[in-house]
Amino acid sequence: MNATKNNPAKQTLGEDEIALYDRQIRLWGLEAQTNIRSARVLLINVGAIGTEITKNIVLSGVGHFSILDNNHVVTEEDLGSQFFLTSADVGKPRIDTIKDKIVDLNPRVNFSIETDTFENLISKNNSNYDIVIGTELTKDQIIQLNWWTRSNNTPLYVAGSNGLFGYIFVDLIQFDSRDKKLQSIKQSALGSISPNKEIVSLEVTIDPEEPKKIYENLVTKNKYVPFEKLLCTATLEGKLTKRQLKRVSPILPLTLTYLKDTNMVSSNVSLFREELENTCEQLRIDPNLILKPEYVEQFIKQNGVEFSPVAAVLGGAVSQDVINILGKKQQPLNNFIIFDGVTLDMPIFEF
Repeated sequence: MNATKNNPAKQTLGEDEIALYDRQIRLWGLEAQTNIRSARVLLINVGAIGTEITKNIVLSGVGHFSILDNNHVVTEEDLGSQFFLTSADVGKPRIDTIKDKIVDLNPRVNFSIETDTFENLISKNNSNYDIVIGTELTKDQIIQLNWWTRSNNTPLYVAGSNGLFGYIFVDLIQFDSRDKKLQSIKQSALGSISPNKEIVSLEVTIDPEEPKKIYENLVTKNKYVPFEKLLCTATLEGKLTKRQLKRVSPILPLTLTYLKDTNMVSSNVSLFREELENTCEQLRIDPNLILKPEYVEQFIKQNGVEFSPVAAVLGGAVSQDVINILGKKQQPLNNFIIFDGVTLDMPIFEF
């Protein structure tokens, strides 16, 4: 990840900014806040999830925040899930109605509207952004966007929802995270800890004031797979025990099937059900144990519906991980997360 593509030298925080972001600095440190201040973030589409991401990222004090949203007009359905909007905005271009409200959130952030279309943006050979976040995208758009971000070595987050359910896809390409933790009975060791994670550096330190406290300072290399490959190769074989496989959330195969063709639920429910069986086979899970009929019916009926609480959870998770990777302080999400608004479970799957 390139820390600051437009500004090779980190921007420093003034005393007024340190005072303004004091609580955040206490939480994640001055270095992380400085990295946030230097970063350029692009959000594609500012619907329900995008609204939550916008609020969190702008309030965090990001240096430059851009939005590409040039094809959406406010509808009455939007009013129930997007807090920037009012009834007076119905029928107007969405970005025009909210731009002043975004600036009001944090005038210190350099906010801009990306005037390119989605197609023109991804046709460019380079990117001026340090992180790209996509919402409200079709399968083909996600694949195209992911190709563009990978060709520019730019981290990508994609999030979407379907009623009470949602997902987050993360592609940081390759990312080294730094963690400091108390040493447990089972000590960490150099080498692979999963197919996509490897500890490449390990330093043990002793607390000078409390010698019984031994810390491990770890550098972990995280590798990611592109979205298109994930859809084709995602499997749980060899990753979970038989007992765990029986308890896998039905939202996982439902969401992966939906992402294989984002129009299938609305255009051909019978085909969606058939493909759902194929996805279970690919994941190596038993559909008779996993696919609860009430979940399948609810997932289909809620196609295209946005709920504010779900958007808040997903938007908050994406925003927090963006802050984490800018500070390089914690393990990032790797690489596919689902949210079940019925059980409130939010498991992470490494594919």
